[in-house]
Amino acid sequence: MKKHLLFCVLALAAVLALPFAALAQNAGTKPEVAMYRYNSSKTISPLPVVQGDILGTIHWRGLVTYGDIRSGATIRSVIMQPVAPGVLQANMIFQTSGAAGLADRMIITETGLVGIGTNTPQFNLHTVGNTHTTGRFHGRIHFDVDQPTGLPNTYADEAYFERKSRTALGLTPNVYADGGILSLAPGGNSLRRQIFSGGTDGLWTRSQDAGGANSWAAWEKLLTSGDIGGRPNLTARFLPPGPTSSTLGDGQIFDNGANVVIGGIPPAPAAVLPVFNPADVLTVNGNARTTGSATIDGNTNTNSLNVANNAMVNGTTTTTGLSVITSASVGANITVGGNAQVAGNVGIGKAPTTFDLDVAGQSNFDGRVKIGATNFPGSAGYELAVGGGIIAEEVLVRLQPWPDYVFEAGYPLPSLSEVETFIQREKHLPGVAPAREVESNGLNLGQMQKMQMEKIEELYLHLIALEKRIQALEAENATLKATQQQQR
Repeated sequence: MKKHLLFCVLALAAVLALPFAALAQNAGTKPEVAMYRYNSSKTISPLPVVQGDILGTIHWRGLVTYGDIRSGATIRSVIMQPVAPGVLQANMIFQTSGAAGLADRMIITETGLVGIGTNTPQFNLHTVGNTHTTGRFHGRIHFDVDQPTGLPNTYADEAYFERKSRTALGLTPNVYADGGILSLAPGGNSLRRQIFSGGTDGLWTRSQDAGGANSWAAWEKLLTSGDIGGRPNLTARFLPPGPTSSTLGDGQIFDNGANVVIGGIPPAPAAVLPVFNPADVLTVNGNARTTGSATIDGNTNTNSLNVANNAMVNGTTTTTGLSVITSASVGANITVGGNAQVAGNVGIGKAPTTFDLDVAGQSNFDGRVKIGATNFPGSAGYELAVGGGIIAEEVLVRLQPWPDYVFEAGYPLPSLSEVETFIQREKHLPGVAPAREVESNGLNLGQMQKMQMEKIEELYLHLIALEKRIQALEAENATLKATQQQQR
């Protein structure tokens, strides 16, 4: 019996060895090992393989304990596309065994893509996780997506790309919330540095804090052509806020190489077209002041002239603004196109009096007038601001419309009960400004007079209706009395 069983085992081993022996060649000019997969059939002829079939698996196994044999690594191949005559497309999957057992580590797809940490690579080499090379790297560098740390602190001598949000980096808001950050860690005795780009405000950079660790110094903006760009022939200036600035902008000094103009430069993006005479080397559009003496040997043309003490002009002086600190006597008309300052009293149509300004005749003001008030009121609709009381014998206020509309048919006269409810809730009459508004904004006399007349007319309508009801009740009462006397 035992001899018969041994014969059967040897025969089965011989049969199983036939395909391998026919396909294996371990020596010679082309040593190779081949695995041949076919599907079983109820007939004599085998069936072809189909998509999804495993062509074969190579196992590396070891004895862990007696009776416990486990795989430490495998390589298998799976058919990935439909099989056709002359066409067989399959991948290769590499597994290694960790504490949890076998797991896929790397794949070579049927199209030649290599994936590490993923079985669905999208690139020629697609890794999930960090990569590191001690030699040169040729190709594209992978961008991470908003990782929680600024730099992997386990690596040295590296360049690291990542997509980051501006908010996470503490940068100012921008129409683009995200950007790309390049971290450079040369290693050795060096500080790491980062460069950020992605918004409409150019490039930003920061270095590792000199204190070390993973802390960073403040971001600094790299000046771009947009920051230092200016309009032709204008002298640049550092822009506020301060006390220091790294942003340049246009100044108010124009220099075309032959003429210099100070002031009168319109803001960007208007064209720089200052008004000047080509014969003048220097033109000042605005007031000019010197704290020392000024001697002018030629003609003077200025928009404003302010003289505190003495001025000597050996030529014609034309000015649209005149300021005289002491006294001036002019026997003809004075036309001033700019500012004029007079330290003494002024009399118009008469000699000066004790008043700062004394006018004999009518006065006309084409703009608003302020008397004693600190500022003009916020509304531009008021032409006169008085910072004190007003005494007048008569005041005429023209209002339209006057509240006679109360007597028109269809006027929504509120009932007294409605008025009572409103007063209990709001603590003032309907349509009348409350105390807090009057205290904050003042009292509009014309509007208040109009509203008072409206309430008086509404009150008269209620009195008329009340009188009619009283008359009706009196008539009804008289009728009842007459009826009662007849019944007696």
